[in-house]
Amino acid sequence: MKHEQISAGMYSIEAEQQVLGAVLAVNDRYHEVASMLNPEHFWDPVHGLIWKNIAARVTRDHLVSPVTVQTDLAANEGFQEIGGGRYLSNMVTASVSGSEIKYYAKMLVDLHGRRTLAGRLEQLAGELQNGRGADDAAAELELLLHEREETSAEPRTMSFLKAQTLALKQMQEVQEGAVLGVPTGIRALDEVVSLNPKRYTLLGGATSMGKTGLALSIATAAARAGHGVGFVTLEMPEEDLANRINSSVSMVPYKAYDRKMSENTWRDVIEAAKELESLPLEVFSDRVRDVPAILSEGKKLKRKMVPNGEFKGFRLLVIDYIQLVRGKGESAHVRLAQVANDLKQVAKQLDVHVLALAQIDRSIGAREDTRPALRDLRGSGDLENAPDNVLFVHRPEYYLVRQTPPKKEEERADWEAELAHWKGMAEIIVGKARMGEIGSVKVACDMGTNRFFDIPEQQDGWAF
Repeated sequence: MKHEQISAGMYSIEAEQQVLGAVLAVNDRYHEVASMLNPEHFWDPVHGLIWKNIAARVTRDHLVSPVTVQTDLAANEGFQEIGGGRYLSNMVTASVSGSEIKYYAKMLVDLHGRRTLAGRLEQLAGELQNGRGADDAAAELELLLHEREETSAEPRTMSFLKAQTLALKQMQEVQEGAVLGVPTGIRALDEVVSLNPKRYTLLGGATSMGKTGLALSIATAAARAGHGVGFVTLEMPEEDLANRINSSVSMVPYKAYDRKMSENTWRDVIEAAKELESLPLEVFSDRVRDVPAILSEGKKLKRKMVPNGEFKGFRLLVIDYIQLVRGKGESAHVRLAQVANDLKQVAKQLDVHVLALAQIDRSIGAREDTRPALRDLRGSGDLENAPDNVLFVHRPEYYLVRQTPPKKEEERADWEAELAHWKGMAEIIVGKARMGEIGSVKVACDMGTNRFFDIPEQQDGWAF
């Protein structure tokens, strides 16, 4: 909804002035509302700019006053148009008792929510008139309503007794041998990270590190263990994805699938295809490219994959990869942030674990230390903040074989020893784990057949 089209009942200049005036008068009042109020909650863009300046100063423990704000914003045309320093002084004079600041802050948050909801509904109505599918529109509306529940200021509580009862029930199931999360097929990884339902993991990696191969390995292992899997492939065609999965089962190198095969090799591929036919693994259509469409198709898969006996139902949703999911917003950063946060709601609504792949900064290959870290995630800080877990797949062998061998004998011996150590191996780095610990596990890998697996007789796969 355009700024000039918003009715007077959707904003309050006076409430915005009261909040700004109260904090300008007594800086400590900022801390009473800082957790709920952001610049975007102000309808007047200049008021939002003033609040941003106040927040920046207070968090640095600097003085905030009409004089300091006037100095900081002196070059801003909009600030000068509303009266500059005189306008700030008038707000301080007209502000009521600071005890009312929380009331006015909640009022601004509510008005912002109403404007956002009205704008999204108006946009959806226009898209429906222009031919958007009803399922996709309904899924987006569901996401919006769920998002409103998550951010609502209204209290939503559960008694400690009920929360403890649910927790004990889960622990009892574990005691009896139940597995709450989706197995990855890699014992060393399962010991440190749980792919539990309603949670969300980001799997990052540089180009050629094997993140798609690792995701396929996890998806296949989960399906073999009786967990339904949905795979959203946004980077490669469905046929290529099927060939990769077949390669991991048949042990026939993936590159051979575009060439004429021997009779024995062809037989291995056919046998693998027969095994894969029975697995509860479905690839989403290439038309599923945004979060509402992913949610809509996920709900259909949830209804189709009904738990039955050893079959656990739809439990894992893989997205390859997050930067290719279409989002909405004025910039790529905003769009990616929205997608990153919406995927958490998808995990909750579908009661599945979401495993989303992510590209990391390409410049990592030029560094001396090529091990990825949270700072290397590309596009948005929400890629680090939104997920419950952040994993990275790293293959030192990839970089070592591309180095020029050292000329000095001792250095060359060290290089050869390191290359031998990492040959056919990968490191899965746990950069963030809400319910675990950060660190890494070393696993075996065969990039030719897209397989990741435990190192035979591995005793100490977990390293801090």
